[in-house]
Amino acid sequence: MEMQTGLRRLRYFRMVAETLNFRRAARELNITQPALSRAITQLENELGVRLFERSNARVSLTHAGHTFSSGCDRVFTALSHATEETQRVARGEIGSLAIGYTDTAIAGTIPDIIETFRHALPTVAIRLYQVHTQAQMQMLRSGQLDIGLMTGPVDRSALSAITVQRDRLVVLAPKMHRLAARDSLRLKELANEPFVLGDPNDWFVFNRSLLQLCERAGFAPRVIQTAPETQAIIGLVRCGLGLTIMPECHAQVLNARVVAIPLGDDIAPMLTQAAWIEGRDHPALTRFCDHLRHYDLEGDGGRAQPPP
Repeated sequence: MEMQTGLRRLRYFRMVAETLNFRRAARELNITQPALSRAITQLENELGVRLFERSNARVSLTHAGHTFSSGCDRVFTALSHATEETQRVARGEIGSLAIGYTDTAIAGTIPDIIETFRHALPTVAIRLYQVHTQAQMQMLRSGQLDIGLMTGPVDRSALSAITVQRDRLVVLAPKMHRLAARDSLRLKELANEPFVLGDPNDWFVFNRSLLQLCERAGFAPRVIQTAPETQAIIGLVRCGLGLTIMPECHAQVLNARVVAIPLGDDIAPMLTQAAWIEGRDHPALTRFCDHLRHYDLEGDGGRAQPPP
């Protein structure tokens, strides 16, 4: 027979089992003693066992009562744990986040962002996926990613976004190139140079911005080879196949055979933005976005500052 015993009766039982005194238990529960006695009798009838030995002198638990008391303790412990965990999930203190990132994000801001967030909320599991910007946007729409760190500017009619990184653009050239010793270069000076760029599909967003800049400088870059990832592109430059233009954060990993030369043109910095779909019921994502808002891009040359 399916039990209809509710938590109220279990609480009544626990109080009587703890006090072994119906009068005192009723006072603690703020109910009348007859109402408590009826509830315990109904519980015993439903279980089909006696839980208490009653006499004028004393109340004691039966063997079955001791067993039921242990079971009730486990029930209330599990309920307390479930309640606490549910509340922590609702506050965004427990959960998981799937985060996409580009080569530029991982070379710049994202390690600090992730490290400080994990320090603040170590119980939120972070899964990181290296994905190009176009694919990140598709994965956000399909729910495969919760948030993406991608090349901006992001279309804010479709996504919410926070700028977490700004990078000046620099020319990467082989050390033996005729322009390698220059302190700065203008884009138009590169009109006749061979270029190595990212794969046209994977690097669509970055390449589009770069080609627009070159067009404004009066030329279309002569692309002789493409590669899928930043390190592969830099490797082709190191081989002397051509020049490339990259966000400045990638200059940190250059070896002695490649130099980074700032662009002297008045060019807006390349943005890396954290983007997500607004309105999804995801407390951990809300906490992560709140964390991102602590980062101040206007300090330290456009680098995000960790929260205080």
